[in-house]
Amino acid sequence: MDKTRVYLPAEQPLRRLLDPSHPLCREDVLWALGFIKKKVADRAPEWSGLDRPQLLAHFTCFADMALLLLHRRSPSGHDTACFRRMLSELAPRD
Repeated sequence: MDKTRVYLPAEQPLRRLLDPSHPLCREDVLWALGFIKKKVADRAPEWSGLDRPQLLAHFTCFADMALLLLHRRSPSGHDTACFRRMLSELAPRD
């Protein structure tokens, strides 16, 4: 990753969430779910090339994280890894 690159304001929280040393909190997950929702609604090119199994896997991960928030539970390591993988597909390529 290029340390000199200036990231857009919407990219900064995404970059922080992708950092495995950053623990996900409720506000992070809420922000990310909203970000994903907007990207999907805008037909983001980052996801347009995904095949059906990948889209279903992303939907499952998205739904799992939303349910965790509804039940006020913290994500496990597996949930966090899945969520970060999904978010990484939205990250701009350096």
